[in-house]
Formats: sequence, C-alpha cells, structure tokens
Amino acid sequence: MLEVDHISASYGNIQILWDISLNVKEGEIVTILGPNGAGKTTLVKTILGLLHPNSGSIKFLDKRIDKLPTYKIVNMGIVLVPEGREIFPKMTVYENLLLGAYGKEAEKNKDQSLEMIFQIFPILKERRKQLAQTLSGGEQQMLAIARGLMSKPKLLIMDEPSLGLAPIIVQKIFRVIREINEKGVTLLLVEQNVHRALEIANRGYLLEAGKMVLSGDWNELLANEYVKKAYLGL
Repeated sequence: MLEVDHISASYGNIQILWDISLNVKEGEIVTILGPNGAGKTTLVKTILGLLHPNSGSIKFLDKRIDKLPTYKIVNMGIVLVPEGREIFPKMTVYENLLLGAYGKEAEKNKDQSLEMIFQIFPILKERRKQLAQTLSGGEQQMLAIARGLMSKPKLLIMDEPSLGLAPIIVQKIFRVIREINEKGVTLLLVEQNVHRALEIANRGYLLEAGKMVLSGDWNELLANEYVKKAYLGL
C-alpha cells in the first residue's frame, strides 16, 4: 500500500532523514518507534507532502506521491491524526467531526461514517453538542482520531496518539486503534510508547537520529536485546 524507498529529507541546510525505507501492506498496523528528535514527525510530514524529499521516492497504491501537494495525497486516502490533537476548541464535537469529511467520497458517506464513529466512541455521541475545549485530554484525542476517520482513509497515520495521557486512557486509546484496524483501516502508528505500540502492531521500524536502525515483526523487536535495554528498561 505504502512504499517509502531510500528517502532523505532536510529543513533548509539541515538534513533530518537519511536513506529511509519502509513499507505498509493493506490491513496492517505498522509502527515507527524512536525517541524525541529521531525524525519521526519529519518522516510523516514527508509522506504527506508537507515536506518534499531530497532523494528517493514514495509510492501509495503504486503511484508516486513524493512530488504531489498534500491535498492530493489526502484525496488519495492518506489521512493524519496529528501530534497534539489539533482540534478546533471553540467548535462543537459535531462540527469538528464534520470538518473531517473532506473530499467528495468522505462527504457522500458522512452519515455512515458518523454512525461508525459513535459506535467506537459513544462518549463523543453523548457530547456532540459540547465545545471541543470542554473535553478531557483523552476525549480530545478520541475526537482527533474520529475526525481522521471521517475522511474515509485507506491509510490512517497517527502521530504520538498516547502522548500526555494518563496510563488508563492510553490503554483505551490502544484498544480503539486495534478496533479501527479490525474495521478494515490500515494504520501507520508513530509512537514513543514502544511496548504498547508493538503489542498491537504487526511490524515495526526503529528510527534514531534520522536513520532506520532496526525493523522486524513485533515479537522480534520486543525480544531484541537493544530494544529491551534502551526502550523497555529490561
């Protein structure tokens, strides 16, 4: 579905990504792991066309996308749930959701999408008339995920969905991610929470200082001595 092939990317004269390759197959949950400053968000921005690579290529559904503007990439079916949620605080929950129904296909299916979202997130149905700023942090994260789903994504990219949330809410968010995947949405998950992310992923990639240092199935990475020592405290 997604093929990132030997890309490098920079902000001005400062190179952030070095020769990065990864792929995501339809139906998978793939996670990109790494510490702060590793280049994970830069990689996401490059996939979405917010930043164009210096070299290499990116294909989605066998079509090159690395020179396309972001709105065309979104229309092809790649949708981002950004780090820090980025909801519209002074709009209602319902209005935030409707803003997610971007593009002809999403607009046409918005009622069906809302029905699915309210099944996954019943709390959002209860609070649909409330201003988004009145929600708790966990509920705001659920709203950000739900808004992404309103776009009818083929590939949903989630950037640090557990960031800043209480452990009990983190558990809930990861259960929701699995449920979304079971409903047929392919997921690329960017996370610092290595253990939680690998528990629900099919495969993972470890990014450090802008370079891909490890990749493998979830169980291989959880058993890897370097991952256990550096990221799991074992």
